[in-house]
Amino acid sequence: MLRKLLTWTGIALGSVLILLLMFYAVAYFQTEARINKIYEVQLQALEIPDDSANYALGKHVAEIRGCTGCHGADLSGGRAFADPTSPIGTLYASNITHGIGGINYTDQDWLRVLRHGINKDFRSVWFMPSHEVYHISNKEMAALISYLRIQAPVDKEIPAKSLKPLGRVLTFLGEYPLLPAEMIDHNATYADDVPFMVNADYGKYLATTCQGCHSPTFKGAAAHGPNEPDIPDISSTGNLGKWDSKGFVSTFRTGKTPDGRVLSEFMPVKEFPYSDQELEAIYAYLHQQK
Repeated sequence: MLRKLLTWTGIALGSVLILLLMFYAVAYFQTEARINKIYEVQLQALEIPDDSANYALGKHVAEIRGCTGCHGADLSGGRAFADPTSPIGTLYASNITHGIGGINYTDQDWLRVLRHGINKDFRSVWFMPSHEVYHISNKEMAALISYLRIQAPVDKEIPAKSLKPLGRVLTFLGEYPLLPAEMIDHNATYADDVPFMVNADYGKYLATTCQGCHSPTFKGAAAHGPNEPDIPDISSTGNLGKWDSKGFVSTFRTGKTPDGRVLSEFMPVKEFPYSDQELEAIYAYLHQQK
């Protein structure tokens, strides 16, 4: 009896192992196909200015859209999203200057990666939130490229990216936003300008940057790492619904919420130098989200 039990247990475990291997094989080849997909997109014709006013605008766009938050103030990269100890893989923010270890982009290369999430090899970049930026107005996109393309070169080699089995499975299941080109409407059209107004419509235009962490519904998400807190609900159903706009602005300025809680270091409010009016617009939009 015991021998039969052990035999059937071995068969059951062997069957489970075979199924897991089959599942991983499917996940592996499917994600490889997605990673290596070649995208053919029609790039818009966009004139890139080189005056000081557009440079200043581009710098502001780079700051509030997260470019400097990920790639650093000098854009040399190195921030670890997944270091070699991570079960996901290895992924660091790129050096996007034209120094050693960086990139050498033309204006069209910048437009391809920012509007479409596609690199010079016509494949999707990894983990870069182009899907949160691609919709910005032609005026802001041109200014952003004007700023990015003339930054001083910084020599910094960045570790090569790689994906471990867990990262591959999460990508396969849609739980890891590895390939932004998959999340972009490549046939979209863009406004020439989105005039600033302190209202919910303009807040919606700005708040796409918040969705990468707080989810598309702004209802929060699970922690990004084992030592990080869960990401909070910033819609009207979360604590933000109890604040007024002045409290929201103060939270960004002080790092402390209106009810006295100090924000986690993983909520880098000071990396986003919004104006008070921009924050009021974002608040107006988030306060409408149920």
